[in-house]
Amino acid sequence: EVAPQFFVSRNDMGCGSTIGPALATRLAIPTVDMGVAMLSMHSAREMCGAHDPSRLGQVLKAFLST
Repeated sequence: EVAPQFFVSRNDMGCGSTIGPALATRLAIPTVDMGVAMLSMHSAREMCGAHDPSRLGQVLKAFLST
């Protein structure tokens, strides 16, 4: 079992995003935007949690096997 992580962005500050919401809108099919949260993506010092990539692998394996 992998514990979920929750993220809430403030509406008075900019926040990065993925192409997931744009694709979901244009494809008009149910979608799930999954991935590892990163701080300072595309920076020379981008970082993520040390265990997050392997936990994402566990989630994807369970999700795709159903």
